[in-house]
Amino acid sequence: MDLTVSVKGLRIKAKKLDSDFYEFIKEDLEKSGIDITRDNSIESLFTAYLRLAAKAHNYDREIESIIKEIES
Repeated sequence: MDLTVSVKGLRIKAKKLDSDFYEFIKEDLEKSGIDITRDNSIESLFTAYLRLAAKAHNYDREIESIIKEIES
């Protein structure tokens, strides 16, 4: 599936996404205030990025904690 996001008049397209990944990204963008049916602000896009970056950071910390627990 293709996912298109418009930011300040610039249309950005991600092509051939797996349907599960498409749904995950679409839902996460919506939670961050990004509407794939209309134009969005740069601030909204940055907020969406920060949301995903925070998730990745937290997952890294959890993995490190689990590894330390397993090693001890």
